[in-house]
Amino acid sequence: MNFIKKLFLATLFCMASMSHVQAKHIEQPATKGYSSFAVIVDNTTFEKCRAELMLYKQTIESEGLPTFIVADNWATPEQVRAELITLHKKHNIEGCVFVGDIPIAMVLRAQHLTTAFKMDERKHPIEECSVPSDRYYDDFDLQFDRLEEHPAQGLMHFFAMNPTSPQYIECDIYSARIKPQQSNGDAYKQISAYLKKAVAEHKSKNEFDQFLSYTGHGSHSNSLVAWRSEQQIVNEQFGDRFKNRNNARFTRYSMEPYMKYDCIRELRRDDLDFMIWHQHGDYFRMYVSGDPQTSDIDEHIEQMEFRLRGQYRRSPASANKMAEKWGLDSVKWHTNANEQAMIDKDSLLDLKTGIILEEINDIRPNVRMVFFDACFNGDFRNGDYIAGKFIFAEGKCVIGWANSVNVLQDKTSYDLMGLLGYGARIGVWAKHINILESHIHGDPTLAFHHPEAAKYDINRNALNNSSEYWLKQLSHELPDMQCLAMTRLMELDYEGVSNVLLDKYMQSPYAVVRGTAMRLSERLDDHNYKQILMKAWSDEYEFIRRIAVTRMGQVGDEDFIPLLIESYIRDNNSIRVMFQTTFALASFDRDKVLAAIEKRFEKATFHNAQRYKEEIKRYVDTRTADNGEPSALRNFTDREDKRWRPFYIAALKNHPYHQFTDTFCKILSDESEEEKIRVLMAEALAWFNISVHKEQIAATCKQLLDKGGMSEELTREVTRAYSRLTSKK
Repeated sequence: MNFIKKLFLATLFCMASMSHVQAKHIEQPATKGYSSFAVIVDNTTFEKCRAELMLYKQTIESEGLPTFIVADNWATPEQVRAELITLHKKHNIEGCVFVGDIPIAMVLRAQHLTTAFKMDERKHPIEECSVPSDRYYDDFDLQFDRLEEHPAQGLMHFFAMNPTSPQYIECDIYSARIKPQQSNGDAYKQISAYLKKAVAEHKSKNEFDQFLSYTGHGSHSNSLVAWRSEQQIVNEQFGDRFKNRNNARFTRYSMEPYMKYDCIRELRRDDLDFMIWHQHGDYFRMYVSGDPQTSDIDEHIEQMEFRLRGQYRRSPASANKMAEKWGLDSVKWHTNANEQAMIDKDSLLDLKTGIILEEINDIRPNVRMVFFDACFNGDFRNGDYIAGKFIFAEGKCVIGWANSVNVLQDKTSYDLMGLLGYGARIGVWAKHINILESHIHGDPTLAFHHPEAAKYDINRNALNNSSEYWLKQLSHELPDMQCLAMTRLMELDYEGVSNVLLDKYMQSPYAVVRGTAMRLSERLDDHNYKQILMKAWSDEYEFIRRIAVTRMGQVGDEDFIPLLIESYIRDNNSIRVMFQTTFALASFDRDKVLAAIEKRFEKATFHNAQRYKEEIKRYVDTRTADNGEPSALRNFTDREDKRWRPFYIAALKNHPYHQFTDTFCKILSDESEEEKIRVLMAEALAWFNISVHKEQIAATCKQLLDKGGMSEELTREVTRAYSRLTSKK
């Protein structure tokens, strides 16, 4: 490059930098406090909504939280992150909210930080296979590399998680978004109206004393045991507030043919504080219920006709085959499927099973906070999305907690939630439970009123960095303060935290405390974690049992085999637990599992013992056999199988076969293997992070890295695997 060209580019850079400096505007706090808060807003939104932003700032400060407003022409996520880090270092901001057009970080190569998202990043468009995540902004330790080969698309900027980055989320601040909805008209009028609504809610002094949980069709395998256990947790977390008053309601899809209308009535209640939706979802729809349960012949026929017509529209041949199998006259049952009258009728029936974007403005939800325990309801890469529609609709709804991609059903929804009933800000609660896809939509500084909030002072105490302080809180009267104490001790790297977690699991009468202890102990994955799992499979709380048997399969310790067999026998009515138990057993050596089954049933005399024995053996055979042969090892070793071998290797992320670890390490190390296969194996073995064989896998990775000579991609994935497998939490 010649001198003139270099000078010209340098001049342009300086001019751009000066323009950026001149564009930034900061409204300083008008008060002082133990922490502060930042409103990050684009310049146009600031100018158009200045009055409402200043009123919002004043309102937050009247509650004792000094607030910055930082307006700029934010061009990249790097700019925003740098500003937040500076504010945190200089002014101890505890959180922030992004208002208007703030860049969105789209994250790749971090699927292990999600609960369920597993889209193939090689085969799908980058805007679909990356995760919109504000963990880019609120966890300062995570490291990301901009993908220069993928230019920004509107607000979306694409990053890959660096392989040497910490492999867990531990947020430094909390964050939220106030992002207007494309179909709602003028964006600035929307933001102004929302801020006025948020200010009104701050001033309302509303208590957290009206609660509703709704469970949709297909959630938790429709398990009544799982549904019933939720009530136990809520009573623990909120105490007498719900135990002695009829103000906590638990509903599910089967209570009416179409529960949608009951849910809408609840959303419109002026007194409802919090609603949690356990359901399937997308950015444009909430799947409230499935096919209604029918009770007479006419209803059965109507529902079968409806389903056959739907199948006929998708695949006429398939629908005709189904009709023939059941002995049905296709002319009568479904060949009228494409008539407009039938299409209209079926569309209306389908609409009864869900809530779509276009309906939310008319619903005008009043519930103050909605927890969307569903996939994609918070996918803010879209112009419109469910959680955004809720908070920008007329009505009093100000907070949506939602996921930007799909989310696992087998995760807890109640971590630390009890803190919200005792004056914790929404952001203070969320900061300690974030996953890659979870986000606050709305004002994170909002807190429900509690007459004794000053007694608990959760918002201030949550920032306490003294291990001694948190050790004292382990016996706090509120179960979720005990949970927060364990969480903070983990974040502070307290040396004795492992023993604390073991003690709290073994001794606590509260399921919410035991569940938190088990979850945190998993991050340490030491000898105490095994002790917890050895007891947790028989815990009185269904969710703990469900997660315990799942993790037993992911750990692969053979001491768990007889316990899993016992779980199958004792917990056969817990559908979700039994499902996870059968999958876990398939993660062990097949012959050893079958031998353990024979031993357990050798002298069994309980009712239906033989049926249980045959059932569990059939499950093991189904999940571990390959065309009737004893093991599925050849699925991973057959080099001639170009189609399915990569699939089976990738599937190890969700279903580890610990018994084949030696083979997996050989495949990873074998230079005669295809590059693609070795990369896939490195990616898969990174998910063995709590396996009993993780040290062996880590040692293999270390040898490969020390030896060198690998391609850039393989080096990156082996490095990532080594980082995950050697992480201390």
